[in-house]
Amino acid sequence: MVKSVNHSIIKYYEFNIKIPSLYISMDTPLETVFRENLRFYRQKAKLSQEKLSSLLDKNINYINMIEGGKSLPPITMIEQIAEILHVEPKCFLEPLEKNEEAYFDKEAFIAQAKEQIAKSAEEILQNLLQKSPTSAILPS
Repeated sequence: MVKSVNHSIIKYYEFNIKIPSLYISMDTPLETVFRENLRFYRQKAKLSQEKLSSLLDKNINYINMIEGGKSLPPITMIEQIAEILHVEPKCFLEPLEKNEEAYFDKEAFIAQAKEQIAKSAEEILQNLLQKSPTSAILPS
């Protein structure tokens, strides 16, 4: 069973909110699950491959080689990566379907929605104030 969420946009009350794309199959080889999870959690932590490699004191291409399927890190390195990304090492080996939060970061979604709502509300109020005299908007 393949579970996927397309890189789509939810349009609700004129607010565009992105949902990340993710494709993982239940019969995916463990190495592929590891690479996909590493990529997912690295991106969730907003780290580039180069930055994560640097934090690990490794060659700039180290994470690229792992995510690209050209090498696998030893267990001790997986533990270091997990610590930097603030996840349990076992998260790299479990299909993301087991973790609902992996698909949808509720806090980030709410923060992004609040920002967009506040910005839109400010624009609407500015437009109203420009078009109407203040006395027409405020109660007497």
